[in-house]
Amino acid sequence: MIKNRKRELSVSGDINVIPFIDMLSVIIIFLIMVASFMNLGIVESSMPRAGGAEAQAAQQEQKQQQEQQRLDLTIAITEKGFYIGGAGAILQERAGEPTIPKKPDGEYDYQALNDKLWEIKKEYPNEWTVIVLPEDGIKYEVIIKVMDASRERWIEENGKKVKKYLFPNVAIAAGIF
Repeated sequence: MIKNRKRELSVSGDINVIPFIDMLSVIIIFLIMVASFMNLGIVESSMPRAGGAEAQAAQQEQKQQQEQQRLDLTIAITEKGFYIGGAGAILQERAGEPTIPKKPDGEYDYQALNDKLWEIKKEYPNEWTVIVLPEDGIKYEVIIKVMDASRERWIEENGKKVKKYLFPNVAIAAGIF
């Protein structure tokens, strides 16, 4: 007759953590090695001014700037192209169309953007700030190229290439205007 025997397993109170520590040390070394090969870049940007403690200082600045004509230059990046606006108005070549439409191949025209901003800079030489408004779904690469196109322009003076600053203070805002 076969007896139903229940075997009791003996449970030891000690857990061997050495393999776990070995695994963690290998993972940490791997992460340190991978991090050393990463090339990080920094893009300088600022947020649009808001209320709070800066509100009083901003009001004093605003009084001084009201005496001068203020531009409030804004570049909206959409799927159709770039809309450039300033002081409550949008610069448009044709009604409903972007200021700078995309090229026929579907790429953004950064050189035309730089040219238009150069024209604006000639009219407003004391303006240094531009606000970039990317539409949802715009690639990060496009935003960076717009920031680059709005910051500086290389021109030729006396046979030498000279860097001229357009709008080096770039602020990124969410949404579309």
